[in-house]
Amino acid sequence: MKNIVLIVFIFTGMITYSQQKEKQNHFTVLVREAEGDLNKDGLMDKVTVSMDTVDASQPLKLEIFFLQPDHQFKIIISSADILDSQYPNGKYGGNQIPDISIEDGYFILYSEIKNVHNQYKFLFRNGKFELVKLSKVSWDGKNTTTETEFDFIKGKRTEIAQALGSEKPIRKDEQKISIKPLPDLQNLKTFENRLK
Repeated sequence: MKNIVLIVFIFTGMITYSQQKEKQNHFTVLVREAEGDLNKDGLMDKVTVSMDTVDASQPLKLEIFFLQPDHQFKIIISSADILDSQYPNGKYGGNQIPDISIEDGYFILYSEIKNVHNQYKFLFRNGKFELVKLSKVSWDGKNTTTETEFDFIKGKRTEIAQALGSEKPIRKDEQKISIKPLPDLQNLKTFENRLK
């Protein structure tokens, strides 16, 4: 009897492990890739976005790799929780696949969710990717766009509303802000909920 219980326990554990491993391995479609030096060591690091096409929601996984002196990549971040899927609940939710780039040591993430375009600028400091700038551009569906920029280093929030086709602002508002500690890539969604 003890042997049967032990066999069932081992078999159940193997199935659970297999299912977890199988779920992790479905991020097989590479949809974005960027290269550049993120940690200022002179080596070309890499950021990738891959999609799980087996899951109906088509979740996205963001991975950041630092190139080591031995020319091997070391994974720094691997998460399917940072980026929103295109098809939450199996239906298109208005999200576009985010674009990524690396410029002057900054990791830049561009996303479009319905009528809002976001640009996140991260800098690798203190062992994590800290959000140093956030720009949001939204359209009211009529004639006005609003750009809101958060500069977390300078502690400033600027909002400018403009009529389409005009360079003259309808409204400009600047405020001092203080966010300590700076939000990081791993808690981006939690931080964004505070801005709404």
